[in-house]
Amino acid sequence: MATILVADDFLENRDILCRMLELVGHRTVSAANGQEAIELAQAHHPDIILMDLSMPVLDGWEATTRLKAIDELHHIPVLAVTGHVTPHEIQRAFDAGCVDYIAKPVDFERLIGKVTSLVNDGKG
Repeated sequence: MATILVADDFLENRDILCRMLELVGHRTVSAANGQEAIELAQAHHPDIILMDLSMPVLDGWEATTRLKAIDELHHIPVLAVTGHVTPHEIQRAFDAGCVDYIAKPVDFERLIGKVTSLVNDGKG
């Protein structure tokens, strides 16, 4: 299965996402903000990154932009997991480099489907 980096500023969200992903066999690493997500991505080279967009220190839009600018990380698919679902906010996520998004509150069946699709497509 895949190694998945979960970046979210709320501990409860990180815990729930990690537990659900681990239940289906994935390994997880978690970050509390965008800067930490970049550092952990560099250390662990995850297969997929789940990125909250609204976080302290460095938001998910900027963290994704910076990740995509790093040669050894630019290929990692970033899936936005967010409550920011206006067309403008979603377009910003795609412009930053996200491959897709899932709205909060998270539909876990849908999330697992998107993660599985990314893994099976060889993107993750």
